[in-house]
Amino acid sequence: MRLQTPRGTKDYLPADMVKRRFVIEKLRKVFESYGYGEVMTPAFEYLELLEAKAGEEVKEQIYWFKDKGGRLLGLRFEMTTPIARIVAQNPVMPKPIRFYYIQPVWRYEEPQRGRLREFSHAGIELIGYSGPSADAEVIAVTVNALKKAGLKDLEVRVNDRRIVEKLLETYGLGHRIEDALRILDKLERKGEAYVKEQLKKISENEKNIQELIKIIKMEGSNDDKLKTVEEILSENGEVTYLYEVSDELKNGYNIVREIKVDYTIVRGLAYYTGIVFEVKALRALEVGSVAGGGRYDELIKTIGGPQIPATGMSIGLERLIDALELEGSLKVTYLPARVMVLPVNEKYWIHGLNLAEKLRERDIPTLISMKKRGLSHGLEQANKSNIPYVVILGEKEVKSGLYTLRDLRKWREEIVDFDELVRKLSS
Repeated sequence: MRLQTPRGTKDYLPADMVKRRFVIEKLRKVFESYGYGEVMTPAFEYLELLEAKAGEEVKEQIYWFKDKGGRLLGLRFEMTTPIARIVAQNPVMPKPIRFYYIQPVWRYEEPQRGRLREFSHAGIELIGYSGPSADAEVIAVTVNALKKAGLKDLEVRVNDRRIVEKLLETYGLGHRIEDALRILDKLERKGEAYVKEQLKKISENEKNIQELIKIIKMEGSNDDKLKTVEEILSENGEVTYLYEVSDELKNGYNIVREIKVDYTIVRGLAYYTGIVFEVKALRALEVGSVAGGGRYDELIKTIGGPQIPATGMSIGLERLIDALELEGSLKVTYLPARVMVLPVNEKYWIHGLNLAEKLRERDIPTLISMKKRGLSHGLEQANKSNIPYVVILGEKEVKSGLYTLRDLRKWREEIVDFDELVRKLSS
């Protein structure tokens, strides 16, 4: 029997969970402040649904199985497809729909830093609105949620996938657009030489490939990048759309410094149809993208619903926490309790239990020393557990109704009645 977690998974102990809960609550509050409502879907869906617009590479990463009835099912690898299924099932829901989720997902990938096989996504979906305002809102929610969680220095790399598709057509790769996009998505991870070699399998025109990559990787201001592509493309409505999204982020949400137009961002999932973006933590680049998303106007129709435009994003919870810790921004400490009740001996054990229950009724996390071996053992236990306060309970305290409260951080002691005890422990 293997006494270890399966590869690509991990346990989360109380010290880990307090950090996760802290970050999750920060994200949740931002999502709800924009009017998004929480949803939850089954961990597994019909395999054909998950595969509908996943792309070949992602299809290979799905954990799938056959149930006892012979049905092919798969664990969800992200939350967008299950939410698209909800909307396809319920097409008369009032639009626009604003959903958020914080759920585990699964992918059979090669485990490495920032890449697990079981991980959690926290994200939003804005469904039923096709204009740039929806894309701007999704990016704004992403930026504000990450900042509220504590991320100090971030960059949103934004693109419109349709721009890259038109560039591919311009440079002779229009006959294999999906394949070319999948190759370009690996540019950052595998490098320019790899991408060129793969593109040569699609087009023999090396000069065009060279020129395409040069444009996609161009440096400069956002305006320079947009103007350059505007001059190349005869029909450039997509460039105008990207201008409008950037303009709304700047003037409506005061998000300017964080936005970077980056034509290398195409995203790996095949359902994206327009704006796409990824977020990097600039002080923790080694964790990879901490968030990403984009527009998927065809997905709901593809899986059997009506034509409904949609856009959304997801934050990788584990990557975000990793980035926050690398930044030194996540200063959350696990405390099993605010106070420990210490009966001086077994005679006062029941009195100690009664006091502990009264404190818990007032929402004060309380432990009681289980050792029943005197004061010194209890103090040692409290110190090891980083519990800041102890209440010493002996004959004097029981008779007087007053309590000896010791602050273990300042090593200070005072005598207080119950109301004062509650006030001090609640502050």
